[in-house]
Amino acid sequence: MAITFVGFYNVGASVESTEADTMALRQAGSLPEALPEFWAKVRDFPSKLPPTCKLIGSWGVNGRQAPSVMVVEAESYDDLQFINNYYQGWLLIDWHPTATGGVARA
Repeated sequence: MAITFVGFYNVGASVESTEADTMALRQAGSLPEALPEFWAKVRDFPSKLPPTCKLIGSWGVNGRQAPSVMVVEAESYDDLQFINNYYQGWLLIDWHPTATGGVARA
């Protein structure tokens, strides 16, 4: 049975290398386009997920210091570990299971 998880994430050390970069990132409210390796990971992410994990959605928070959000349906914590490993150094994700387990899917 799949469980729906909400992941709150912030950019990691690979993205924010200096205080100036951090301030520019916070003022812009989005990651700079000058990070082609990161954007390639983002584009490839849905196709790299294990068959037991489904991306429901991901929303970036612009112009705030609040975390962004990713929602997935996962069969086990191994699926969440895969995502953590995939984005290691780029995103810091804090996972939380939902109380209901998600909506019924046809």
